[in-house]
Amino acid sequence: MPRFETPPEPRQQEDEQRRTGAASPPKTQTGTPRPFMTSFLEHLVRNRIISEEVAMQAAEWKKHNDRDKRSLVEILKEEFGLSQDVLHYQVAQFYAFRVIDINERGARRLLPSDVLKILRGLPESIRQVAMRHKVLPYDLAENQPDKIIVVTPNPADREISDVARALPYKKFEICYMKERDWAEYWRQLTLEKDQSGGSTPALADSVVEEEEADFEGAIDRDISRGQLQGLVENIFSDAARVGATDIHVIPRGARKTDVCFRIDGQLALWYSIEDTRAEAVAAVIKTRGQGMDRFERMAAQTGAVQKTVDSQIIRYSVSVLPVASREISGKLESVVIKVQRDPEADGIDVFVTQPYALRVLRDALARPRGLIVLAGPSGGGRTATLVAALRAAMKPGLNTVTVEDPMELFLEGARQVKVNPKLAFDDALDAILAHDTDIVYIGSLDRSAASATALRLGVAGRQVFGKLHARDTVTAVARFLTMGNEPFLLSEGISAVIAQRQVRKLCERCKEPMTKVSRELVTRLGFEEDEASATKFYRAVGCINCTGGYKGRIPLHEALEWTDQIRDQILWSGTTLDTKALRDSAVKQGTVTIRQHGVELLKKGVTTLTEVAASLA
Repeated sequence: MPRFETPPEPRQQEDEQRRTGAASPPKTQTGTPRPFMTSFLEHLVRNRIISEEVAMQAAEWKKHNDRDKRSLVEILKEEFGLSQDVLHYQVAQFYAFRVIDINERGARRLLPSDVLKILRGLPESIRQVAMRHKVLPYDLAENQPDKIIVVTPNPADREISDVARALPYKKFEICYMKERDWAEYWRQLTLEKDQSGGSTPALADSVVEEEEADFEGAIDRDISRGQLQGLVENIFSDAARVGATDIHVIPRGARKTDVCFRIDGQLALWYSIEDTRAEAVAAVIKTRGQGMDRFERMAAQTGAVQKTVDSQIIRYSVSVLPVASREISGKLESVVIKVQRDPEADGIDVFVTQPYALRVLRDALARPRGLIVLAGPSGGGRTATLVAALRAAMKPGLNTVTVEDPMELFLEGARQVKVNPKLAFDDALDAILAHDTDIVYIGSLDRSAASATALRLGVAGRQVFGKLHARDTVTAVARFLTMGNEPFLLSEGISAVIAQRQVRKLCERCKEPMTKVSRELVTRLGFEEDEASATKFYRAVGCINCTGGYKGRIPLHEALEWTDQIRDQILWSGTTLDTKALRDSAVKQGTVTIRQHGVELLKKGVTTLTEVAASLA
């Protein structure tokens, strides 16, 4: 079979060669092969799988990366984020591979026992290739008993012809079967093992693990057979490349594991690992993580992974929790992996676009003392904003120290304290008080000790940065008081409070104006009737260039400027803060609330009503 990247034309002869295993392909009328890259990309554009812009980018990538041995399909998947299933189906359409639907009623197929007998007769090396590339006999061609039909999810894989030629038939035809259908077909074949008293060929034994007393040995065999280590590495890389913030590894049973990516705040299924023990998947991840015990399955664990993806260092924080299983012998675990990248070295105006909030933050950065608080929910982009603020404040003549548990960022030029069993987080906070600091970053202020240390440092003339979980700026102030901090420390120690959360941005290519708008929703967001009538609201549609009509996220900000009036209100509030009076004062002095910022974005057509409403819930 010719190389996947550069098959020649004419099309009909080429299709027949690829399906039937015929020899050398012909050339075009001019005598020169036409690059597959161009014709297949044209096919994808014609079928609206990719845009012309993406096609040109892919062609340029292939042209200028001649040392890259990956196929074009692999490049489109890994560099441009296209679905593997969609690409394989389009390859089948492009080369006119016949599509086999396992659910088609009355369709012919070989008996499972006959398929297993054929596989058993193959040399061991060929069986391994067949399993690795997912190739299975399916049927004999009608009225052609010497022609075997084989099915695979990736019919253009050049290794498939080697397997097909090794089958005991003179001719063969390669057909396309969806990944999910192929997995179901293989499951049905393996049922023959259970119904026939265990007389299964070697290939079935290599995938379907029999119940064994040696549980760890079975896990090891699943790991080696399923090539899980390479698969897990690919999952880590894919998450970094598509911009996922979290990876969820979810056991769906004894032999199925779903891998979901959180992209733009939403979880979506990325890959399903089937016919492999869920415990084996978790074991590979724990082995890869630093500070984790692969053999411990009954306790919560945390660990860290570091990996270089496309010349960028990516850190992954791993959290493992045991979960219940229907099977008594099951020892399943849920794994969540946080993907941590060093934020781009951009100015704060890239991360804070609301004018009032940007001005308040810049004024706070200009002061050499005081605590700057970023409040909001997890996953709201607070870390990226804080890093931009820290970089704006840091100077060669200042001592910058960071304390985090766990550590989420690496900041060039800062001294970053490493929390460990001999130096707990609270002890590290006490230690930095005597470490001659100028600028201090405390990852989380949600602990009483952390908030108290941050305020004391702010009063003592240090510039301090930290994150806090709170709905808005006023709620953040109330949280400091409920953690036992004195009103005086808040009044004198804080420099500014910024609240942040994120909403998904509409895809500019496919968004459409709404023809019917919920009056209740519009009123709840604060629109006047005339204002709502004059605003054009948009809805998410969805296209090849986005995810469900959205592409990327944008932050909403609210800033509480630490004026003398705000300080006095907090100082004389005692332990009970009048949040309504404080919010009214903030609005009078110019604060733009998160709700108002969301309304501004709606008027600009940046996001949707449902996104803004959800961010305020």
